[in-house]
Amino acid sequence: MEIPELSGPRSGPEDGADRRRATMRRARGLLPRVLVAFAATALCAVMLVDPGAAPPAQADAQADCEAQFWAKPAATISTAEDRDQMLCQVGYEKPALGPWAEDPNRPLNVATTPEERLWWDACGHPVRRGALGGLWANYDDGHGVAGNGHGTGDNAAVDGWEYTPIDLLEMKDGTPVTTPDDWWNERRPEIFEAVQEELYGKIPDRSLWPDITWELGEITTGTANGVAYVERTVAGNIDTSSYPELRNTPRIFGTLRVPQASYDAGTEVPVVIVFGGTQNWSNLGPQGWGIFAFANNELQPDSGGANLSSYIIGLINKGQWRTPDDWGTLAAWSWGVSRLIDFFDEPTGFVGVDADRIGLQGHSRYGKATIVAAAYDARIKAAYTSSSGSLGAHMNRRHYGQELENDGDYAGNTGESREYHWMAGNYFKWMGSLVDDPENPGVGLVENGTYKPRKLELMSVDGHSLVALAAPRVVYITGGNAGDAWADPRGMYLAGANATPVYNLVGVDGLVVPPGTEFTSGPCESIGGTPPFDQAFIDGYIGFRRQNAGHTATPGWPSFIEASRKILDFAPFSDATSVEAGTKVSSEKWKVEGLTGPTPISIVGGEYQTRGGWSSEPGVIENGYNIKVRHTSSCSADAPMVTTLKVGDDVYTFTSITAADSSCDAEGPEK
Repeated sequence: MEIPELSGPRSGPEDGADRRRATMRRARGLLPRVLVAFAATALCAVMLVDPGAAPPAQADAQADCEAQFWAKPAATISTAEDRDQMLCQVGYEKPALGPWAEDPNRPLNVATTPEERLWWDACGHPVRRGALGGLWANYDDGHGVAGNGHGTGDNAAVDGWEYTPIDLLEMKDGTPVTTPDDWWNERRPEIFEAVQEELYGKIPDRSLWPDITWELGEITTGTANGVAYVERTVAGNIDTSSYPELRNTPRIFGTLRVPQASYDAGTEVPVVIVFGGTQNWSNLGPQGWGIFAFANNELQPDSGGANLSSYIIGLINKGQWRTPDDWGTLAAWSWGVSRLIDFFDEPTGFVGVDADRIGLQGHSRYGKATIVAAAYDARIKAAYTSSSGSLGAHMNRRHYGQELENDGDYAGNTGESREYHWMAGNYFKWMGSLVDDPENPGVGLVENGTYKPRKLELMSVDGHSLVALAAPRVVYITGGNAGDAWADPRGMYLAGANATPVYNLVGVDGLVVPPGTEFTSGPCESIGGTPPFDQAFIDGYIGFRRQNAGHTATPGWPSFIEASRKILDFAPFSDATSVEAGTKVSSEKWKVEGLTGPTPISIVGGEYQTRGGWSSEPGVIENGYNIKVRHTSSCSADAPMVTTLKVGDDVYTFTSITAADSSCDAEGPEK
């Protein structure tokens, strides 16, 4: 197995752990200046720069903001008003940035008239400034005459700086993570908690979930791409009686299409849930798989403003403003996908879906939603996250293309200014520079390079954290060129590469790049390189493909199908859900067939039994043997525990998901 390149060349007197500690010391040393600069901004200013500090009472902050922004949002609340009240809650004051052309942090060598909202670099990339943090979008990590003068932080020798890496196999307190049990019981819950708190928001407590009544539409049939199908709508009608004043009733809705041959035979098939229509039946139907076209906007629209106090988010909040911890739209869509899987697991009638073989696909903003959903729900076995870019399967600490600071906030761009609703309000606190120039409040030191370092240095998770939360399931990442430089293909590649050690630890290969692969790097591309165009790297359980086709998901579908076969073609062990915490959980027996002789078996994160007692040591199995696996379930609610079984070259997993938290002081009975 080839471990992919994680970064470009480094420079300086330190290396390895010493360099990493020095970088952290640098970040911590900058904190006093940040605290002074923001001391007078607002009630919650400390939250912006020191997430570890105890924040003021959230209720007091909310009351202060309600005094400015009304006690309860109405149907006429605009996107800007909703966004600004959230900025008030987190204590963020928009900086006085002044004219674009006079900004001391403007990129070098961009061409336009000062009156234009968009500037352009030498490669034709738009270069823009966000209204909230003042960060300039960038597409060049060089400092030469032709460069924009920002730098990505991947290549210290070229950029003059480097962002602080987050070690996924090290706890926040520095304790190393060396075993699968360490990952499942300690590090993964720590990362998942931070992902919710710092970026996407917490799924509301189960006690607040509304009742859902499922309804199947009338069956229709047809033929497309040479495959006859059975099609019907699936509607999850959500009870709004807990808040009858809700303006818009949400529902989980979409169209399910499965092959008619399997349906008539009473056979359940893998199904890929897609954000969009059924057009990708052309890829799935010929494989004997199904598709579910998820109408996500019926659950929560892809917009901010008044809609955030309505639909599913407004129903849970009873029409109130969101608080900074509350879920954003990406997490709300994830919740809808999870409830749909619940239905497929126990449908009201035969629908032909194997709930243990569910995939998910989304492009662009729906690519972000796809990787968020895969991180939140272990039952999603294969995720195709296409061009997800910033706040998706992408290294956010890089400064290239789309950024956290300018995620949908450009002056005069009403379409993109709505994108703040994707995340929890807490994400606003990560905007801006970590060092303030007293002469230019709110923007980075010019002599240090614009926005270097950024507040992202203090965030405890990044895009590779999301990918790692999906281990050991399939995550397939794609991006393109031309207009897709905005999504930063190298940054997406690095998210997969940096998550690979976690995949390796839990028993499967992550992103596998063969030795000798020539990375593309040069004019108009990221220094450090990206795997070549139109070549799929899908030998491991993290896949990557960069197409010479711009901002589109279409070219990546065939390779996603191939990558997903590892899990979706055959799943001998059904998931065990709602299990008791800290107990031995075993799978059902699987009768092994198709072997041509004695075959090696091994296991990671559990034990297996064929003939005789339980064992965790490598062994041999023969055709016709029965085998089952087991492990000790997690102590955390909704957290997975995964055992990886290898039979020859094939890999199979057994997953259990805990129903409720437990101290796990005593081991319960075997299930």
